[in-house]
Amino acid sequence: MRRISAVLFFAAAFPSPILADTWLVVPLSNQTPKPTLDWIGESIAESIREALTREGLLVVSRETRKEGEGRLALRANTPWTKASMLKLALALDADHVVFGSYEVTAAQDSAAMGTLKIAAETINVRDLRRSGAVAESGALEELASLQSHLSWQVLKNSVPKSAPSEEQFRLARTNIRVDAVENYVRGLLASSPESQERLFQQALKLDARYSQAAFQYGRLLFAKSNYLSAALQLEKVQNWDPHYREANFLLGLAKFRQNDFRASEAAFQRVSREVPLSEVLNNLGVAQLRLGMPEALENLRRALEGDDKDPVYHFNLGVALLLRGAFAEAATQFRATLDRDPGDQDATKFLGRSLRPQAGIPSKEELFGSERMKLEFQESAYQQLKALVGPQKK
Repeated sequence: MRRISAVLFFAAAFPSPILADTWLVVPLSNQTPKPTLDWIGESIAESIREALTREGLLVVSRETRKEGEGRLALRANTPWTKASMLKLALALDADHVVFGSYEVTAAQDSAAMGTLKIAAETINVRDLRRSGAVAESGALEELASLQSHLSWQVLKNSVPKSAPSEEQFRLARTNIRVDAVENYVRGLLASSPESQERLFQQALKLDARYSQAAFQYGRLLFAKSNYLSAALQLEKVQNWDPHYREANFLLGLAKFRQNDFRASEAAFQRVSREVPLSEVLNNLGVAQLRLGMPEALENLRRALEGDDKDPVYHFNLGVALLLRGAFAEAATQFRATLDRDPGDQDATKFLGRSLRPQAGIPSKEELFGSERMKLEFQESAYQQLKALVGPQKK
């Protein structure tokens, strides 16, 4: 693929010292003999991962980490040795591993949930140097605040020159109820979409401000083609949330499916300002085409420039050109589409139409509905390229 090739090109073009480091955050180990509290380790790891990701660091996604665990037969909710963590890091090409443990002790006050003690640190995979030991302690009811403060400390130790102040970091986050956090994390750990949906929905009932839960619930609703309900959830995702750009990408698709092209265009526009990937520019251009905006053609051209091997981008540009009466250019794009996908019947039909300019410009009714939207948002590839070109400040 062109995107992967670009990553490899930049990796080869620059000497290894400037290549961006990658962080792996593993679930913290439960030191309390209560398996019902195992979810806390995943919750803390998720908080740290999101903090590092939001500041532009390359962080192994939770999904990729789980795949690595499966390949190495590492069992969840069991203490891992440092050798196992390093083996996982090497398998996932991570340069740093953030790990730790936590313990919950009974509270003297029977009405309280107990006291949570957390400890975390980082290992440099290359030289096995351990650094950045941090700790946090407080009431379990304050889990959101505790893990947020711990995450800021890990971030500060990871990139001391560019990390925000603690005040700035906290201003952008909301302290969520501990029972809402539990439902959210159990939703992440659930094995079926039905269980996930129920747990994310419960998390939002307990705390409607929960941005991460709104994203996950909205994503599930979108997958079920429930675009109206999905949009309502995706609109709740806050701009500090690492899922914000993906949420707006899905929101743009959901609004497009509802024929709300103005809202769709606005959502894709928000994403394109930060992540100008071909799939984003393509969808933005299609939404603008429906609105009759002159910018549509430029954005469809930019999408094609980013990946000229994808027949979707050639086809959509051909549609836009045909709508403008640029018959020769449109024919070139439809031929390119067929070169990459010979069985494309719409491209064949529109190529024939482009070769008969005497028939006049096709109507919008004839063309609209044939455009192709991109459904996958590969932000990690863009962030990797961005980090390779401009490494993180430490």
